[in-house]
Amino acid sequence: MNAPRRTRTTKIVATIGPASWDAQTLERLIRAGADVIRINTAHNAVEERYAIVRIIRSVTRETGRHIGILQDLAGPKPRTGPAADGEAIILERGALVQLTAGDDPLEPDRISIDDPELVSALGAGQRVLMSDGLIELIVTARRGDSVTARVVRGGRLRGRQGVTVPGAPAPVRTLSATEATDIAFAAEQDLEYLGVSFVTSPADIIMVRDELRRHGGRAAVVAKIERPEALRAIHEISHVADALMVARGDLGVQLPPEEVPIAQKHIVDVARSHGKPVIIATQMLETMTSQPLPTRAETSDVAYAVLDGVDAVMLSAETATGKYPVEAVEMMDRIARTVETAFPVSPRPQSDRADTIASTMARAASDLARRSTLVNLIAVITRSGYSAREVARERPAVPVVAVTNSEFVANQLALVWGVETVVMEFASDTETLVRDIGERLVATGHAHPGMHALFVGSLTVHHEPGHVDVLHLRRL
Repeated sequence: MNAPRRTRTTKIVATIGPASWDAQTLERLIRAGADVIRINTAHNAVEERYAIVRIIRSVTRETGRHIGILQDLAGPKPRTGPAADGEAIILERGALVQLTAGDDPLEPDRISIDDPELVSALGAGQRVLMSDGLIELIVTARRGDSVTARVVRGGRLRGRQGVTVPGAPAPVRTLSATEATDIAFAAEQDLEYLGVSFVTSPADIIMVRDELRRHGGRAAVVAKIERPEALRAIHEISHVADALMVARGDLGVQLPPEEVPIAQKHIVDVARSHGKPVIIATQMLETMTSQPLPTRAETSDVAYAVLDGVDAVMLSAETATGKYPVEAVEMMDRIARTVETAFPVSPRPQSDRADTIASTMARAASDLARRSTLVNLIAVITRSGYSAREVARERPAVPVVAVTNSEFVANQLALVWGVETVVMEFASDTETLVRDIGERLVATGHAHPGMHALFVGSLTVHHEPGHVDVLHLRRL
């Protein structure tokens, strides 16, 4: 079954949770515009995840879409204990609370934190931030193992929320037993993307990728940028990661709020110059967790991310626990389409990276499409997805269709700016391959008879990813 074409180049990542991981809601999310489904391992057990992945794969087959799955690793992030009976607690400004090490249910006067080392290091005067910095406490006293804090900025505190102590050094990154299990799960289920939380150096990415490959996993590794150390090493991290995520929740806790937009712009520019997909995440339509419409500021936030040429914008609580998950995706889709129609994205910034044959051919294809009205679409013949990503990084002015013989590659390309995918077997001779692809593009609605398609890729089988040996214009 062929799904209707997306008329949008910016992709949408939707996080699923209790509000959305049933089959019916998932199908509605995908039909509304979700391109990648994110699973946050911090909020579900691996046993639950088998059923979740099974549902996602089943629904995507029914919709006829190629949908990628992004699984986040929880990373070394201290979290509060669970909410008793799933109910959030209310912290009133000025109230005193006890901070304890452990995993006890939350109470209005006692909050457990699952990191004993962090609790033992707390001293009078230190700030403790929770729930992406929305809740702030100041430690007032410490007597032995007892830590007392005053609520400076209160609110609703849900279970398993992140805890940050600004200025505290990042812990040395090692793979916990839980993370090792989650990596093995990603490999076993052949997930398309694996997100690494709290990255501080390229070594963090390499460590996770090595473990993933040891289990036979093919997932692309996404570096989540949410600490100052990662910002200082952003070029080095971008070189080794497969994609970057601007994780503004924790980044906004570590940095002054006014510096977050600057950091976001820098990360996006680095990712685009290196040709790496980049995702903007956290609180993009936060109001829609409880209201059916976003604020004008949230709408502008999404719009400016689209104008910056990011590959994807992400919904978190909006689709995981919010009251309007489908409406949030629909709104994100509407904003992106409207902005893209009014303001086409500019070509990528120049890079200091040595050009490959693939990147040179991709740039030539994009230039042809911009300079000639004859080119109606770019058809990228790709077996690994590499050539399609190289073409997409140029942000060409015509549709990009990746033609591949791999369902996995098609699903993985769901994250990449502007790329639609067609899966088909490849003929062994050049003329038949081009003819077959042209017929398939027309049959799937990606092209019409008489249109001109610019073919990019390899017309013969090569083992190395990214081999490109042809730039061919053909009237369909």
